[in-house]
Amino acid sequence: MKKTVFRIVIFLAVFFAVFNHVKFTIAQIPLIPQLSLLPVSGDTTDNNLVVSVENVNKEIEYTDNLILKRGLSDFAVAKQQVLIHEIDSFNNYIDKQGQEFRTLASNKLWRFYLINARVNWNEYGDQLHNYQSQLHKDIRDLQEQQSFYIVNRDKWVKSLPQLEKSISSQISGYIKSNIEKLNKIIKQYDESIKNLVSSENKIVQNLVYTEGILNEIEGLINKRNTDLFKPNEKNIFATSYDNSFEGSFLSRLKLAFYENTKNFGYFVKSIKNNLFWYIVLIVAMMFYFLFIKKKYLRLKHNESHPGHLFINKLIIELPLLTTVTLLIIIWSYITPYSPLIVSLFLYLTSLILLRFLLPSGINPFFKKVSFTVIVLLAIINFEIFAWYFGNYSRFYLLFEAIVGIILTFRIIYPLIKEKRIHKVRGRTINYTLFIIYAIFILDLISLVANITGFEYMAGYTLKLGIFAGTITILSMGFYRIAETLIISGKYVLDIYYPNIIINYGDVITTRSTRLLNILVGYYWIYAMLHLTEFWDSVSSKLIAFFTHKVVIGSLSFTMGKMIFFLLVLYFTFISATFIKRIFEREILSKYRLKRGLAASISLTIRIFLVFFGTLIALSVSGLDLGKISIIAGALSVGIGFGLQNIVSNFISGLILVYEKPLQEGDTIEVGTLLGRVSNIGTRSSTITTYDGAEVVVPNSNLISNQLINWTLSDNRKRIEIQVGTSYDSDPHQVLEILRKAALSHEKVIRRPEPASYFVGFGDSSLNFRLLFWVRFDDGMPTQSDVALKIFDLLKENKIEIPYPQLDLHIKGEKNSIQDSQL
Repeated sequence: MKKTVFRIVIFLAVFFAVFNHVKFTIAQIPLIPQLSLLPVSGDTTDNNLVVSVENVNKEIEYTDNLILKRGLSDFAVAKQQVLIHEIDSFNNYIDKQGQEFRTLASNKLWRFYLINARVNWNEYGDQLHNYQSQLHKDIRDLQEQQSFYIVNRDKWVKSLPQLEKSISSQISGYIKSNIEKLNKIIKQYDESIKNLVSSENKIVQNLVYTEGILNEIEGLINKRNTDLFKPNEKNIFATSYDNSFEGSFLSRLKLAFYENTKNFGYFVKSIKNNLFWYIVLIVAMMFYFLFIKKKYLRLKHNESHPGHLFINKLIIELPLLTTVTLLIIIWSYITPYSPLIVSLFLYLTSLILLRFLLPSGINPFFKKVSFTVIVLLAIINFEIFAWYFGNYSRFYLLFEAIVGIILTFRIIYPLIKEKRIHKVRGRTINYTLFIIYAIFILDLISLVANITGFEYMAGYTLKLGIFAGTITILSMGFYRIAETLIISGKYVLDIYYPNIIINYGDVITTRSTRLLNILVGYYWIYAMLHLTEFWDSVSSKLIAFFTHKVVIGSLSFTMGKMIFFLLVLYFTFISATFIKRIFEREILSKYRLKRGLAASISLTIRIFLVFFGTLIALSVSGLDLGKISIIAGALSVGIGFGLQNIVSNFISGLILVYEKPLQEGDTIEVGTLLGRVSNIGTRSSTITTYDGAEVVVPNSNLISNQLINWTLSDNRKRIEIQVGTSYDSDPHQVLEILRKAALSHEKVIRRPEPASYFVGFGDSSLNFRLLFWVRFDDGMPTQSDVALKIFDLLKENKIEIPYPQLDLHIKGEKNSIQDSQL
């Protein structure tokens, strides 16, 4: 548990660093002027030049083309008018929202209404900044385009008095007509630029206005946080309820409905702009679910598989509903902005769907807790209307707290009374126990605080308990669905690539689950920090830490950039390892590619991946690339002297991969070394001998020295067995026995057929040779089996394999032993 928490904290810190770096980088990117498509003549780009008589026709043609090009910008002008109208509508919308916000009673605004309002107005500010950037770009583009017409007009105006002395009146009139057209176009540009500048000024005014509203909202939130432990109202019995709100009950109800639905138009528009990506996401998820379902059914519902109960429910029976539930859970990541009433409704819907999706065999204790959270969240959905009825809203808070206490006490009391808590212990149950105890305690605090006049605390603790339970259950549901997808994906992968599952299945599952734990843990911490309103302070401190510049001599960097640098390198080399071990050895090996092509593809991808990954890591680290180039120059000198062997081995590795004199799995012989190639690296290769030793050989040795590859073009090997029989044996029979022994073994290759030969007369035997071909890996076992078969057949046919014969003559004084046999 401590390791998981630590990993979550590290992940959170890294996320802040990366997020801030990306945000800062994007903010610092200058707007690049749009390249003009208008032709530019070398004679018309300098104001100091004039049009000569010789170039009149050429310059007139250029001016005509320039005027005609103006017709192509009519669409752009219409587009700018649409943009200006859209901006004016948005400005009016913001003015109306601000006026309505300031008419509400600030001391009676719901805490979560203020938080939601802060999100809304931040979104408004972001949209205004986007409009401002677009306007700034359009204005600069128009000014750039206009400059071509101004330069061309001024050149004609300057040159015309001198040209009129040498050209006809007809040409002079045509030039004057073009000057008038140019003036008209320049005036049109002035008008467009003026409209855009005016719209930009309104944007700037509304940015200031939006910042003021945000300051007001922040002040109201801070006041509630400061007064959280102070009584801000009288006790519930001494409070005056008459005239605590203006208007009739129906009018307040209409106001509440309007305030909570007025942003729907803007909300729908924000969704509409990204509708394509939403559809792509939904289609991709549905395709994945249906694909997993189809392939998993081929396993014939193997109930022995871990997680089969959830796979059967979530993927086999209800894939569409699971997809919808998953999309709702991750809604906050899909849409950064949504009205509060929509968020509450989606939370409630996702809880109901999760309860429906849970298999029937799940622990009933969790179902009780989830049902309690659903009921309390449903009650909270109507609280957004209660706050518009003045002090009467306190009764609704009282009602919520009492219902929460009753429902949670009904679950807690039997556990305490019967001491059955230990019987329901487990990872999931521990979380649900946390939920139920948290809601019970916080609702009890809310009840007491509401009665005694601590209204801010009553509302805060009440929402904290309910939403903490909601967030926890949603996190658990998301984890369960994602874990089910991981497990089912593993089973499906086993159908196509069983070797991957055999060799890496446990690693894939472990690392995927670990990453899932980190992501869910991060989401839970992120949501809880937002819920408790500590997010801003925590994030600001973390961002300050990771953006603090560290200076060491002439080198300066930030912790965020360095961590991002290390992460890019880490994922680069992890990806390279994946391509080598899984993509090359497991996936590409299934296809009938030419010899060594898989290794060539893999190495090429890895070289580009490492090169660009390192380049990206260096660029985001903030290091001065000029200094890096100096270091690279120094390294080039070192390469020429001390590192030449490394470079030689690297180049040799590329030759091995692309020329393909050997590949992984080949049996080679280099000098006295005989073994199988187990790895070809960029610097060295590994050869595993038949004694089990792994020998690392520099690639240059494999290129420069003589190398015997036993399996270069094929993996066949010729086996020779020599046999001697007695002089009493029939050579024809022996030859047939040898062939029969070879053909009797299943691993002996039939083509070319085994061949037996009578090779001569020995001192004590008739000598024969048996030659046959086998697969290289089957050489020694097959040779042994065939030799034994020969022995058995010779013995069966009573053919003797003689001992070596030698005549020894011993000379002595009296006796001699002749024909002594050894």
